[in-house]
Amino acid sequence: MKTSQHIGFLMVISGTALWGVSGPMIQWLFQNSSLTSSKFLIVRLLLAGIITLTLLYLTKKNIFGVWKHPSHWVQLIIFGVLGMLGAQYAFIETIRVSNAVTAMLFQFLGPVLITIYITIQTKKLPTIIQLLAVVAALMGTFFLITNGSVENIVFSKKAIILGLLTTLGFTFYTLHPRALIKEWGTVIIVGWGMLIGGIALLIYSEGFSAVHLTHTLTFNTLLILFLVIISGTLSFILYIGSLKYLSATETSLLSSIEPLVAAVVSIIWLNESFGMYQLLGGLLIIAAVVLLSMHNE
Repeated sequence: MKTSQHIGFLMVISGTALWGVSGPMIQWLFQNSSLTSSKFLIVRLLLAGIITLTLLYLTKKNIFGVWKHPSHWVQLIIFGVLGMLGAQYAFIETIRVSNAVTAMLFQFLGPVLITIYITIQTKKLPTIIQLLAVVAALMGTFFLITNGSVENIVFSKKAIILGLLTTLGFTFYTLHPRALIKEWGTVIIVGWGMLIGGIALLIYSEGFSAVHLTHTLTFNTLLILFLVIISGTLSFILYIGSLKYLSATETSLLSSIEPLVAAVVSIIWLNESFGMYQLLGGLLIIAAVVLLSMHNE
């Protein structure tokens, strides 16, 4: 495996691991505060975008250069609204109308769509190892999230629509920004994407008040919210940055490590149980990662 691919593997696994850690923290926030999904996303995206861009500006990075090129800033706005905001909003709304199990299953249909898209675009069939990795990742995710039972999967009409939007959102923010990050760098694109997504949701939402929100949060909830923002920001930067070194298919498949990390954190922090099927799911996800690493040898 080339050094650049090693870097890509490390970035995507670190990024998805951080996202996996943030999942149980978000669950804890919703259980212990009056935060709604819209308010949470507004705060998360706006603060993350502002902090990221401010740090870049203070280090003399040209954060406004992308806005001098119409074709680039149009693509950036599309990425911010449909990718950065769209994927997260659809995911959280799927949880609201169904449950987390259903939302995560739809999210991890993304690698299948990405594999199909890349196959059509390149007119080249995936290798046997790539196909085995797709199957292992999907089966592993299913067993890990459901513990082998379909009873917790909720397929109402709304859940299916929002779930499919989650799948499309995951696919879109993996495929769309590749040209932008090659031209302007990962951190700049992610920073602007989060800020644009936050502004779009703020305009769409009614009755949001930052002052009222801060009065309803305790020290503990504010601390967890801060940790969620930091971990989520680093997660997006690492995940999207890995696209410079890996294919979209590899990046999306390696992201299947996210539910494994989330499960481990939930066991340790939230005292949730871990069944035999979940253990099998974790082993299948690890197998998918090993298969992909073998493919790049």
